[in-house]
Amino acid sequence: MSLIPISPLQLKSHSFPIIRLQAMPGGKNTSQTSFNRNVSFIPLPERPNEWQLELTIKIASVDPTNPFLYDLEVMVIGIVEVRAELPEEQKKQIAVVNGFSILYGAVREMVINLTCRSPYGPLTIPTITFTGVLKLDSEKFSA
Repeated sequence: MSLIPISPLQLKSHSFPIIRLQAMPGGKNTSQTSFNRNVSFIPLPERPNEWQLELTIKIASVDPTNPFLYDLEVMVIGIVEVRAELPEEQKKQIAVVNGFSILYGAVREMVINLTCRSPYGPLTIPTITFTGVLKLDSEKFSA
């Protein structure tokens, strides 16, 4: 039996400080929505290979008179750790892009679990990418 290779990124912990879900009266799955993603990340100074990531997802109706099925906001905060032996130039990339991808999967699962028992049934939020997060971060600091 061969060993299963372990990822160079490990999710150490995560929690959901904000979970807000409202089934909208008269909601329709064809109504236009706004989908917002906010991210922040910082390396943990006392732990050189660990990062704290914060992700907030908000979905709301664009037109309150034509509501979407749900109005929701979910925030997840996670701590990820990259392997110490990784090259320094790869650590941030892997921690941020892969870390947010893992946390987003946890948000998607939370939304499905919450909406399964809601009046309109399960909502699967779309898959998104986090590859541009580092580019936005570097542009913010070079401006």
